[in-house]
Amino acid sequence: MALIQNFRPNMFSTDWVTSKIDDKAIDYLESLGYYLCDKQRPDDRFAGRNAVTTAQLRNIFAEVKRIEIKLDGNPETWSELETSILLLRPKIAYNAARVLSKSSQSRMKDLREVLETALTKVKKEDHFKNFSNILEGIIAYHKVYGGKD
Repeated sequence: MALIQNFRPNMFSTDWVTSKIDDKAIDYLESLGYYLCDKQRPDDRFAGRNAVTTAQLRNIFAEVKRIEIKLDGNPETWSELETSILLLRPKIAYNAARVLSKSSQSRMKDLREVLETALTKVKKEDHFKNFSNILEGIIAYHKVYGGKD
């Protein structure tokens, strides 16, 4: 386990979207998954209160997978789906706003920051596939560290 000490969402590298996912990206995803569980201070009786839930992650992931399934390597398909990809940003913002209206300290705002940063770099199908893999990695590590349902 290579959790990043003093984790910050702004440590995300957009090269992982535009180029390739590497070992440093995996370490980051693991740290983010742990961070989203809000278990930074296990001795704190409020630990986990600001966590992102599995359901919140799945809402975003379902939309990403829906788009990914339609991609087929055809440039015309990419053009048709580009709007759907652009609309992921407001959908993520909406999901975050719903959560933050109930808990202003939710880690959902940090997830939103990471995902929106990544989405701004998605310009072709390979980028989107990397984005999808990044989100899948976040969900996997979130589950590993006991993310709330």
